Amino acid sequence: MENFAESNSTLVSKVPMLKPSEFDMWKIRIRQYILLTDYSMWDIIENGPSEAGKIGPDGKRPPPKTDGERKIRQTEMKALSTLLLAIPNEYQHQFCNCIDAQILWNALEKRFAGTKSIKRNQRDVLK
Repeated sequence: MENFAESNSTLVSKVPMLKPSEFDMWKIRIRQYILLTDYSMWDIIENGPSEAGKIGPDGKRPPPKTDGERKIRQTEMKALSTLLLAIPNEYQHQFCNCIDAQILWNALEKRFAGTKSIKRNQRDVLK
């Protein structure tokens, strides 16, 4: 039997599903999942799409022109679809207008973790 450390196979796991009551823990798990899958996906979620992927004044994204731009766009779409796969079906309609992974990530944080003022109000209520 082959030693696990010596094997060249990749570990495939399911995308961690979001449970609204466990949002903070889900953030940690999805971050780790994305970092293990492809580090550049997490970079896109944190920093937004590349300059080539930005929306123009006409409201549309310009098509990629080079192989490098095509690869970056593919990574951006992979990051967006990974986050969308992690959202339960009953919440999908709330995030269908998110056009990139960074906007979706910010919307998820706002919806499930709340803004700073909401957190402060919740803390005051508990006191």
